[in-house]
Amino acid sequence: MFRKLLKIRYIISVAVGVLFLNSVFFIVGGTLFSAKGYIEFVQNGFMPHETYNPALYLLKGLDAFMLAIIFMIFGLGIARLFIFADAPEDQIPSWLRFHEMKGLKVLLWETILVTLVIYCLQVLLTHKELSLELLIMPAAILLLAVALYVVRWKEHN
Repeated sequence: MFRKLLKIRYIISVAVGVLFLNSVFFIVGGTLFSAKGYIEFVQNGFMPHETYNPALYLLKGLDAFMLAIIFMIFGLGIARLFIFADAPEDQIPSWLRFHEMKGLKVLLWETILVTLVIYCLQVLLTHKELSLELLIMPAAILLLAVALYVVRWKEHN
């Protein structure tokens, strides 16, 4: 029975491969957004104005890179837990040294928080008029950050 369960490693390997492929696509997209921002910045004399803002392309590129990192971390974490569980600790980076799903969850939580902050900045900078609806995302980020703080505080105490 246990040997049959070990065959799930092959399915997990496919999932990890797809996660890395997703990561590559986000890296390519982030590179293209960044390149477009640099090109606009150079073409328009290094001075942004109302009709264009190359920094928004750079923020979109940064957002795509952060999504790529999320996919990479998730893929590496799943591989660490299910495929390379018995790998020696000295061969694994310190940020990937966890042995249960909770460690992966907290690592992803932190990464997603940073990505949400970057996305929120992008949304706030692109809206011309401010409204109360725009405060929903910062409030959600605050709640996630407080919840992460509580989880981390409980781990240390």
